[in-house]
Amino acid sequence: MFACGRVVFLVVVTFLRTVQASTDAAPCVAMETCLLPCRFSPGGDLVVHWYQEKTKHNVHSFYHDRNQLGAQDPSFRGRTALFQDQISRGNASLRLTGVTIQDQGLYKCYTGTNERTMEVFNHLQVNAPVRRVDIQQAEDSITCSSEGIYPQPGLTWSTRPPSNRSLWSPTVQQTAQQLFSISSSVTNPAADLDYICTVSGGGTKRTTTWARPTSINGSESGTTIPCASLPAPHTSLTWRFNHSHTILKQNGSSSKVSDGWTQHVEISTESTDLTLKDLSSAQEGIYTCELSNSEETYVANTFLRVQTSPAEKRRTILRRRSRTTRTKERRRQMKGPASPLRLEDTFTQDGLIYCTESMTLKATFTQQHSEPRLVTWVLSV
Repeated sequence: MFACGRVVFLVVVTFLRTVQASTDAAPCVAMETCLLPCRFSPGGDLVVHWYQEKTKHNVHSFYHDRNQLGAQDPSFRGRTALFQDQISRGNASLRLTGVTIQDQGLYKCYTGTNERTMEVFNHLQVNAPVRRVDIQQAEDSITCSSEGIYPQPGLTWSTRPPSNRSLWSPTVQQTAQQLFSISSSVTNPAADLDYICTVSGGGTKRTTTWARPTSINGSESGTTIPCASLPAPHTSLTWRFNHSHTILKQNGSSSKVSDGWTQHVEISTESTDLTLKDLSSAQEGIYTCELSNSEETYVANTFLRVQTSPAEKRRTILRRRSRTTRTKERRRQMKGPASPLRLEDTFTQDGLIYCTESMTLKATFTQQHSEPRLVTWVLSV
């Protein structure tokens, strides 16, 4: 402008305004995906940098309208992403996958445009919840344990009905990944008590009940072994035989019976009980029911005794005695004609001859030799 013959220059200086904000992201779950929010005012020439404050490591960068990962710290490689379709609308939030305990801490989101810069700070907290509580039985003790928890968990025992039994303090260990495991044992558990183990940590709590052992008698034709019911609908059911052989697994409406048990199990998705059929002494043993929902697990052990009918008892005794006698008689060779069989007093099953009542039976036994051998079976009940 001109004033009194002098030229006056008007200089306008524009300062970029820096705005700071902080926010706490919701607690993240270990090994899952976490979202760190970052909002800014859109503008031209956008630059985005994410940093981990405690290490000053570059987590993710974006400029020239694309991701720039050349300076990214190796520990974050392949685990970060921005919402590409939302950056132009002011969303620079970071998605971090496979979160670990080491990822915890303060993160800075820096955004810069030709109008302003902005810094948003996020505090990332990582929890590893209690996912499972196991109770295992040894000869004279039961042990409760859980693992993969953060921060350090706690463990408590209780009984039903309540008792004044002294219960052991837990043992806690930490892995190189900073996750915790915890365990505690009860020696000589009382046979008239249910033992309840509760583990809490990582913002969660789970309970497992070890029910007092029971026993039932079942018939050869079939029997039903009861399990239990939980306050909330169960999400999984497992039946085992003698602690190691899985009989049945059920998840929701899907059931799977293991090979070797299909001929003995009647499947029902409406009941947690185990219905068995066509039983023999081979199915006699300990049956374990493990029933779970999102908060608790119930474990019950039942000893099944298969009661055989009188006729089956006679056949079993006969089978054992016939094998013993046959072994002895095979050692000697006998000559002479065989005594006739009274077929009306015998029947054949599984290649063996059985007596239906007390009697003495002689039979001819031919081996793969050049001459026949006469074997005497003395069978009696």
